[in-house]
Amino acid sequence: MKVHFIRSGERRYSMRIEREGAPALVMDPAPGFDPDLPHDMVHFVVEAALGLKAGVFGQIAAGGDAGSFHVEAGGALSAKERQRAARKQVAKGAKLIKSQGREGELSELAAFLFDVAWRSGQRPDSAAQRAALGEAERTRASLSADERAQFDAARRRVFEDFERLSATWRALRVGEALTLEWPPTKVI
Repeated sequence: MKVHFIRSGERRYSMRIEREGAPALVMDPAPGFDPDLPHDMVHFVVEAALGLKAGVFGQIAAGGDAGSFHVEAGGALSAKERQRAARKQVAKGAKLIKSQGREGELSELAAFLFDVAWRSGQRPDSAAQRAALGEAERTRASLSADERAQFDAARRRVFEDFERLSATWRALRVGEALTLEWPPTKVI
């Protein structure tokens, strides 16, 4: 599966996902633009590092829509075929979201925790940053000992991937994309 993170404006991004044997999915605009690392790119890295199969990208790879993507307009499908594909997509996505269990929640928690921790080392100290770190500590305390150990083991890899992807993302001009493969076959 190819995941395209597209710099669609000065302070905006969109996503396009190509899946073998299924219509492409899009989200435009995508939430959580950041000049250093957009929200969904954080999810991509974290879910890959933790091996989460029921997070955002695992759901999409399994045929879902993660509750926020839709079938791309145009392409080779007729309007009727697109409607049918979109209905199937929504139904499959809803089923996957219901069945994701703890992994879906872990995806959100991990994205938040790793994002806050990484940014605390990148950005100047502020009241907002301190508040985010406090919330992250409370969130971390809600994890099981095994989950905390898993997060700790992945921290270096996640931060290294954030650094690499952030440098590439910052260099993109409007209209350009960063394309990643899911599941990653090697370190990002």
